[in-house]
Amino acid sequence: MDRTLLAGIAVAAAAATLLNVGKGVQKMKVQVLKKGRRAFEKENRRDLGIWVVGFLMTASASGLYSYALKLTDKAGIVSATSGLGIVGLVIFAALVLKERFGRREQLGTAAVVLGTVLVSAFNEPLPFDPDYPVGTLVVLAAVVMGAMAVACAVSWKANRLGSLVFGATAGSYIAIAMVFGDLALIEAGNDFIGQLSNPYPYIATGIGICALAITQLAFFRGRAMVVVPTINSFMIGGPPVIEYLVLGTALGPMQLLGMAVIVAGVVVLTTTSEGIRAQ
Repeated sequence: MDRTLLAGIAVAAAAATLLNVGKGVQKMKVQVLKKGRRAFEKENRRDLGIWVVGFLMTASASGLYSYALKLTDKAGIVSATSGLGIVGLVIFAALVLKERFGRREQLGTAAVVLGTVLVSAFNEPLPFDPDYPVGTLVVLAAVVMGAMAVACAVSWKANRLGSLVFGATAGSYIAIAMVFGDLALIEAGNDFIGQLSNPYPYIATGIGICALAITQLAFFRGRAMVVVPTINSFMIGGPPVIEYLVLGTALGPMQLLGMAVIVAGVVVLTTTSEGIRAQ
């Protein structure tokens, strides 16, 4: 496995850890947002400060994700490391929140690591420089985002399936943002700074901010034990599906198996009572 790919995976894992631990920190204090202006009052400032720390953690992950995309040749490779972020969240819960790290947590962690190894070890470099048909990507993104937004509105009005619908929407938006981030680098000739001269990193950032807002609504409306694995599952599976539909590229059979193992590990890690409290 080439060192650049390994470095990309390491950076993506750091980004995923920041994102997931940041979500965990936000979930701890998300109720402070319901207080409106009173959140700035003295008795609420500590909770608001903790929520802001979580927000900054998730926001800082976007820069690391962008750099990870620069070091890899497929957004699907980067998205697959999202499971490692859940491992980071579980370790955070064990070390900081003193939660249990038992056999179930160990099994979930092992599954995520094994899946990531499969996705990475069986990576085949693209035989061509990817050239996104921008119009097709924009239409696909608009259709998916619009449909998910409508599903959220229906779910909110009916007060049903909030965890699943809002989690799936947030994960889908993050996946789309990741693909636009990849497009930004392609258009800039893989120049990390040069990408700022085209519109795509700003589109990715805007979609990411929408995903952050939807995540907060998901935490308001649903259970973390459903929200977190749903977000991560759609975030992991979204970019490869988009790349297949838009570019005609696909991960290999062993990589697809690895992604399935990662999703299974994420579900195991986030459906324990300890994991739920951490989130």
